[in-house]
Formats: sequence, C-alpha cells, structure tokens
Amino acid sequence: MNMAEKRRSHDIKDYFRNGTDVRDNEHVEVALKRFKREVINAGILTELKKREFFEKPSVLKKRAKETAIRKRERKKFLYGES
Repeated sequence: MNMAEKRRSHDIKDYFRNGTDVRDNEHVEVALKRFKREVINAGILTELKKREFFEKPSVLKKRAKETAIRKRERKKFLYGES
C-alpha cells in the first residue's frame, strides 16, 4: 500500500467515526434512528453529496462568490443599509 492509499483510507476512517453503541435493552430501531440523527447533525450526508462529483476550482470560487453576495444582500435587507 503506497502513501496515497494509506492517507485515503485513513481519511475515510476518520470521516465515518460516528459510531453508535446499542445500549442494554434498547431496540435496534431506536439505535438506528439515533445513529441517523447523529449522521445528519454531523453533516456527513451533505458532505458526501457535495463530494460526489469533482468540481473545478473556478466553479467553487464562483459558488463562494454567489454565496457571499446572497449573504450580503440578506444582511442589507435585515439590518438596513450601512
């Protein structure tokens, strides 16, 4: 296993560190629901969807710029012009 493969496998293991222990006398459905809630709160699903396809750096910059513009406009709307 070369260095890149080691790094990639290590990153994946760290990324999915959200394990849920099933407590004594706990139904599996309840534990599964708790696990799903932890995964959603950690933002793992949104991160996976975001990383599903490669995006060029220019597209990332464009998206960040549009987000900043939207944020600035919303701030103006909520707090008035400064």
